[in-house]
Amino acid sequence: MDNFIKNCIILLVVCTALMCVLSYVGYISGAEMGGTDAAVEETAAETRGLEAEGIIPSVEHFGDMGEYVGFTLAGIVGGFIFGYFWIDIKGDNNA
Repeated sequence: MDNFIKNCIILLVVCTALMCVLSYVGYISGAEMGGTDAAVEETAAETRGLEAEGIIPSVEHFGDMGEYVGFTLAGIVGGFIFGYFWIDIKGDNNA
């Protein structure tokens, strides 16, 4: 491995660790980190006089874990598709 690859891997690990630590600090501090999606949906629903609903009701069946299950399934499916086409993407048969 050359120095560029080593530096990229070190930077990747440091950035990932920093994001994880800061996310955990925000979580334990009790900060409201609901994101803008919920705020925009609720504001738009209140403006129109409607009740905010989930886009995919079948995922909400899992309760609080619905978003995690959805992203996990999307990652698994995406990984299988990417892995299946890896040879075509990479461009050689020595993968």
